[in-house]
Amino acid sequence: MRRHVIPLLVLVAVLLAPVGVAQAQEPDPTTTEPAPAPVPVAAPGSFVAGVDISGLDQATALAKVNAAFAEKIVIRVEDRVFKVAGQRLGATYATDAAVAEAMARPNGGNTPVTVKYRASLVTKMAQRIQRLADDKGREARWVIKPRPAITRPKPGMTVSKVRIERQLVRALEQPLRRAEQVTLPLVQVNTDATLAKLGYVVTVSKRERILRLWAPVKGKAKVVRQYRIAVGAPSFPTPSGTFEIVTMQKNPWWYPPASDWAKDEEPVPPGPSNPLGTRWMGLDRDDIGIHGTPDSGSIGGYASHGCIRMLIHQAEALFAKVGVGTPVRIY
Repeated sequence: MRRHVIPLLVLVAVLLAPVGVAQAQEPDPTTTEPAPAPVPVAAPGSFVAGVDISGLDQATALAKVNAAFAEKIVIRVEDRVFKVAGQRLGATYATDAAVAEAMARPNGGNTPVTVKYRASLVTKMAQRIQRLADDKGREARWVIKPRPAITRPKPGMTVSKVRIERQLVRALEQPLRRAEQVTLPLVQVNTDATLAKLGYVVTVSKRERILRLWAPVKGKAKVVRQYRIAVGAPSFPTPSGTFEIVTMQKNPWWYPPASDWAKDEEPVPPGPSNPLGTRWMGLDRDDIGIHGTPDSGSIGGYASHGCIRMLIHQAEALFAKVGVGTPVRIY
């Protein structure tokens, strides 16, 4: 009997062992990881401010667009070349929002980028390039300071400041044009005409609470109008610096700015209760401008949230004199 028991037990053990090993090596279907989702890419024919992002994922597209906007602006005057970084013009670009919008478009197309810049810095840069590029000739121009002065014109050759400004602004908004703009020519200065087109300058003295309007009179800067005003309260001071008027509106709506003091306010349509009066002259700084006010008792004090307030009829008179591009010096 013993001779038969031991072989039987061995046989059972041998038969059972491979089964256990085989079962341990079987794949478990419940542990299989799903394939990763495909990374979304921009549709064919997708552009952001003219930059082709077709087939790119969002991060790569954003890097490509940012690189385009980081390129310097090239201004050519005859055989001279000037390169300007966008930061020197106070430029900021809403590329994140534009790329996100472009990625969501199923049929491609061009998505513009919202660009902000300081108009006064564009003017200052254009004047600098003009000064460096001229050939003895010089247009008359304002020297913007608390008491403005006029640099008198000189016969000779110069380049148009207006055309330089246009190229700077166009290149800020369209990065692919930064290196491919038309070469600007030097032209003969017409000394009489250049004085006549100088226009006005506005200065604002916060200490005196006085706004002055300056004009060229017989080739010199003269005060032609003077108004009592209100400026920013101590908790909302009016900023100092050199600015430009960039927007002008008759009978404007008032919209609450993105500030804590206005978070519960509602827009106010044109009318006698509008905080902006009947005229708005916005500067190249968010939410700051010159305007009328129905609160005539505030004139002469520190009362606004940063803006320059005028009596309504005086704001209307100033509005009739100035225009977009008029320099404003606040000190």
